[in-house]
Amino acid sequence: MWIPHKLLSPLKAESPRETIQASEAATDDRTFVVGFLLGNAVTKVWETDLLVAPTDARREIRLDGKSCVIDASANISGKLHEIIYTIPSTGAVAALSTTFQHVAGELDRMALQYGRSVEIAGWRIADVEHGARWRCVPFRPSALLAEQDPGTLPPAYAEVLRLYREARNATSAAWRLISAGAILDAAVSRRQPFVSKELDLANFTITTDMLVRSGTLATHPELKGATARVLRDLVETPRQALLSELTALTGNTNAPVSSNYRDAAAFAALANLVDLVARDIVLTSLRASGCFQIPEPVENAEPVSA
Repeated sequence: MWIPHKLLSPLKAESPRETIQASEAATDDRTFVVGFLLGNAVTKVWETDLLVAPTDARREIRLDGKSCVIDASANISGKLHEIIYTIPSTGAVAALSTTFQHVAGELDRMALQYGRSVEIAGWRIADVEHGARWRCVPFRPSALLAEQDPGTLPPAYAEVLRLYREARNATSAAWRLISAGAILDAAVSRRQPFVSKELDLANFTITTDMLVRSGTLATHPELKGATARVLRDLVETPRQALLSELTALTGNTNAPVSSNYRDAAAFAALANLVDLVARDIVLTSLRASGCFQIPEPVENAEPVSA
């Protein structure tokens, strides 16, 4: 089962509905606590390689003209694993938006300063006055049973398969869009290996289920029922802008990747949709050539061991 990566929204409530509703209905400035859980993209561990010194654990700054306290939280090994903001705000999303932009800049600096991997793994938010809590952490899917070996795949798909693995393994939504977007563009343009005249991949339909699974139902509802060509046309401009950034810094202030929370959430969801559509297109093309056939259901089947 395909799963989304790096979904930044919506927030998942951890408090009773009436508590959440009371917080969402309030419009006054009150104290929110926003904690960003940190991870290491190399070791896949929810901690960083940075030790927290007691003298540097807390500092005060101003964000959007408001006084804010930042705490560097260490795990039992003394390593930084969470950056916690205490800030006055009118709501959970507003508090998250303000602190998300600031912590993104902090992590950019830390990556350069220390030369170590550091990324946001998730976050948690609390409205202190109302006792309301939300969180956003990676989806942990159940393990899959091994499927029947599809055999040797056509050599023409080697580059496509490599690109798709790059997309799936990427921790960056930008790199996911670049890699999966290349597959999508090739399929819509009928470039190798998508040259079969029997398949109209450009008109591959984006379903509501795809929007739900990728997170784009909230960010790009207009894509419901759209075609692969429409999606390709939508993402090709930002994809080319990202590729240009890789070859030459242009000083473009309208880059596709933003530290603005709402923009980053929409971009991550769109990258997920491109990933999902690219995968379905590749599987459709391979099945048309006799690979990855969908087996007939078998009653009382025994689980297959990997």
